[in-house]
Amino acid sequence: MVGRTDGMPFPTQAQVNPSLCVSCGICVGACPSSTPFRRTQDLRTGIDLPELSLKELRERVVRIAAGLKGSGRVLVLACEHGAAAERLEGTVVLPCVAMAPPSLIDFVLSRNLADGVAVAGCAESACYNRLGVTWTEQRIAGERDPYLRARVPRERIATIWASAIATKRAESGIASFAARLAALPSKPLRSPLPASAASRPAKFREPAEVRGEP
Repeated sequence: MVGRTDGMPFPTQAQVNPSLCVSCGICVGACPSSTPFRRTQDLRTGIDLPELSLKELRERVVRIAAGLKGSGRVLVLACEHGAAAERLEGTVVLPCVAMAPPSLIDFVLSRNLADGVAVAGCAESACYNRLGVTWTEQRIAGERDPYLRARVPRERIATIWASAIATKRAESGIASFAARLAALPSKPLRSPLPASAASRPAKFREPAEVRGEP
């Protein structure tokens, strides 16, 4: 098991690429080198899980999104310990939703693979992996690296935190989100959020646009 700079361990079977990993302590899955926009053949990243590499995750997302039909198409990124794990249509199940890099949401929406992305994890007070809920919310809000870029329209993202027994709550939340999406006009790629301002405190800073990225 490999140590991390924040004192927490990597998952036992994590595969670390020392040429890309800089021991920043913000992984797994959300390593800054983990982005589905990269076009290298092997899609190398700083850290991966052998049973679900970033390449396989991207392929799974594309494959499942291809089956979404109609208006209000929702792609669900679900924690295997939460209520949405049993929802079959349009659901990608992960060991923890914090494994999904924020750029994956950007990828889904900018490629028009879905009309919206629902991140469905454990109950807020009982996250199986302790900080998955908190870190995911902070990344979407632009308060934790890696940030979800400002260009991603937040009205097309929903977070649903429900335990494995709260399936009705998860189903209702996803259905309501789909209905809201169906009522929205054609989505702009960029959100109305302002770009980063260097003078603002980091915790209040909006995600910056990255020149040259899709």
